[in-house]
Amino acid sequence: MARDLPGSVVNSMRVLGLIVATSGVITLLIWLMRDDVILGWAKGNPSAQELLAQGGIELLRDSPIVPGFVALSVVAFVGFALLVLVLGSFFVGGYGWTRPVLTATAGVGVLVGVVCLDSHLPVIFVVLSALVIVEGLVLSFFLWQRETTAYLRRV
Repeated sequence: MARDLPGSVVNSMRVLGLIVATSGVITLLIWLMRDDVILGWAKGNPSAQELLAQGGIELLRDSPIVPGFVALSVVAFVGFALLVLVLGSFFVGGYGWTRPVLTATAGVGVLVGVVCLDSHLPVIFVVLSALVIVEGLVLSFFLWQRETTAYLRRV
């Protein structure tokens, strides 16, 4: 039995999909621009600056003090995408508990975006972080619309 979904629920799912897509682009860029990410990270780390001065990016890249940015981003993306898949399906199914969980998830995304804005990363990451912040706020807006509330109470 197919149910008509209100526009706010459909738009919530669209924005959630955009957040996943943006996160995927960020993950891909971390891999493609890993040296730039390492250099950005190194700006706030005196030990990394010392290694950079001694042997350049090659020495720094191979150093155990450098976090595995690519591996971390891939694991975070896969975990986030799977979480969104599960939460989104429960939300569309009318489970009201998913709304505050999705709102909290969007809030975490906004906080991560704010942290990334001031992390000496390349400009593309600043732009994408700002986009994730906006997407999280828009998602929260759609999640708490009256028609979403009515839908969750009806089901």
